[in-house]
Amino acid sequence: MISITKKIEFESAHRLSNYLGPCKEIHGHTYKLEVTVTGPIDPDTDMVMDFKELKKILQKAVLNHLDHALILKESEENRKIFSGYSGKITWMETEPTAERMIQWIFLQIRKELPHTIELVDLTLYETSGSFASWKK
Repeated sequence: MISITKKIEFESAHRLSNYLGPCKEIHGHTYKLEVTVTGPIDPDTDMVMDFKELKKILQKAVLNHLDHALILKESEENRKIFSGYSGKITWMETEPTAERMIQWIFLQIRKELPHTIELVDLTLYETSGSFASWKK
């Protein structure tokens, strides 16, 4: 099996509204995302997938939603607190923990991949030493 991996970075802020500690407050991260896909090598291009095409998919599926966004759990409390906020908010059904974000990212990317390409591994770094992974 041949696979390729694309790494991207994005800046986001979030708060964990059900957390009893400092992460209950808005704080930001420079997230790093590694995306690994596999599929047959196309005999015309000699590639599993063009890295540029994978980058376009990641732009649409991930960066357009999360880069320079405030990521919040959709709740009555958060809607009330941030009702006057005019910036970019991405609402999630769950708290925006690294674990829940990687689940959300998986679903977004999977929808955009060509049918011959399979997602096999995702790693989302919240900090250099803390990350969540999804593996097939």
